[in-house]
Amino acid sequence: MMTATLDFKHVNKSYGTASGPIEALRDFNLEVGDGEFISIVGPSGCGKSTLMSMASGLAFPSSGSISVKGERVTQPVTDLGIVFQTDVLLDWRNVLDNILIQPEMRGLDRRAYETRARELLKMVGLEGFEKKYPYELSGGMRQRVSICRALIHEPPLLLMDEPFGALDALTREQMVIELHQIWLKTRKSVIFITHDIQEAVLLADRVVVMSPRPGRIAEIIETHLPHPRRPATMETPRFVSLVAQVRHVFEKHGVLKVYDPE
Repeated sequence: MMTATLDFKHVNKSYGTASGPIEALRDFNLEVGDGEFISIVGPSGCGKSTLMSMASGLAFPSSGSISVKGERVTQPVTDLGIVFQTDVLLDWRNVLDNILIQPEMRGLDRRAYETRARELLKMVGLEGFEKKYPYELSGGMRQRVSICRALIHEPPLLLMDEPFGALDALTREQMVIELHQIWLKTRKSVIFITHDIQEAVLLADRVVVMSPRPGRIAEIIETHLPHPRRPATMETPRFVSLVAQVRHVFEKHGVLKVYDPE
């Protein structure tokens, strides 16, 4: 049995507004195993990003509990990495300095992590770009740097909130394949938030399909796709069947509407 890196137990989340409370999440239960890649896919407003905020201790559930490595989350969690939709690199720092801001902010010895930073850059295909500045990089390259920054301190858990949403279609597909290769090499536990069904299926061990607000788990689908996964994986009958299964769940819950021709 896998050790739970991240554990949500009966998590509910509501927000107060001038017109009354809004229920974002209802009775969310999920264990993320050690080294497991979980995709969470669902419609806008179903609480996906709220889950990320609560897992990192930047927000807290209205009821229920969240634990990281067996420790209940009661304050911001430092032993994890976060990758956002935008790369949020500092324009005045070069690539290497952007990655090393993590150990600097933690009061760690910068020189001790520089070798690790260079290894990560080599892993994502950016060897030789250490002294480049963000404005000199493409969108995909910038996100590779942000992934390196999230991994520099060897966290057991990586949270990714639609990290490729701002990229063009071709760059996005390439980044998905590269992320899969990074995961194969590092075997971090990953929570990956996306609106893209194919992206969710291609990357994950399990796909968590969310209902509309209040967000609940509509279904959890195990992919059982062989590794490594490549663009050709998306042409296999198993992959096509999994994508259709997710779409069917969305149709059942009214997220996708099918109209019959008159």
